[in-house]
Amino acid sequence: MAGEETSSSCSTPSEAHEATEQLGCVTVERHVPRVNCPEHIILVIDVCKEEGNTPYKLADGTKYSPMYMMKRALTLFLQNKHAIDSRHKFALMLLHESPVWLHDFTSNPKDIIAELDELEEAVTSGSHFDLSHLFSLIANQVSVPHCSNPAVAPPPYVIRTIMLYGRSQCLPQFLSGKTSFTNLSQSPHYFLDILYMHETPSDDNKCEGIFDLLCGLDESGWSYVLEVSRNATKLHNHCGSLLAHPLQRPTQKDVHYTLVATE
Repeated sequence: MAGEETSSSCSTPSEAHEATEQLGCVTVERHVPRVNCPEHIILVIDVCKEEGNTPYKLADGTKYSPMYMMKRALTLFLQNKHAIDSRHKFALMLLHESPVWLHDFTSNPKDIIAELDELEEAVTSGSHFDLSHLFSLIANQVSVPHCSNPAVAPPPYVIRTIMLYGRSQCLPQFLSGKTSFTNLSQSPHYFLDILYMHETPSDDNKCEGIFDLLCGLDESGWSYVLEVSRNATKLHNHCGSLLAHPLQRPTQKDVHYTLVATE
């Protein structure tokens, strides 16, 4: 399924923001059955630590690094996702200067949690991250299911990439072409979700431009692109929202949660 990256495609944050706003005005229709089939979930973890990273501060005054909070939130996600359906499988990738496929698919979340426990932050100073290499590696590692009539026949499984990106100075862009990303995105059984964990936006960082670029990756309208600064509660809530099955959840723009008092 992977193809050679032959052309360069490098969107600017303003172009990505405009495309995202246009997509938000479009009514997105689902052309696949809303079934609860197994998911093959690829967790893509950004381990880079930029200069001046600030910690999460909890209500009791304790402080924790972004890496620690990410591990804690993902551990809960893995445990709960497995409890919902033990058929789900999980794989683990790392983002540093280039992507690394760390652990192949397993239905035992303890294997992935053990790998998470061993992760350490790595310093980076780059101004751009090449998304081309990320999706080329994913395309080489997965086999997206094909159905003769995807509008009617349920797939044996779906593939979902959940990318946790944590850089506030490094722009994620396609520097070597979009062939692999396009091939994956064209499948009705492949989904991309993004959780952007960033510093407080300011004139000294590129958080807003980075978020626009990440939003621009949602070309289908079915991705969830979430963002959180240094708010532990919001981080865990976002990981909770990612528990929903991509074939059964609404589009992100239609999500609305309310608390209803019971007698």
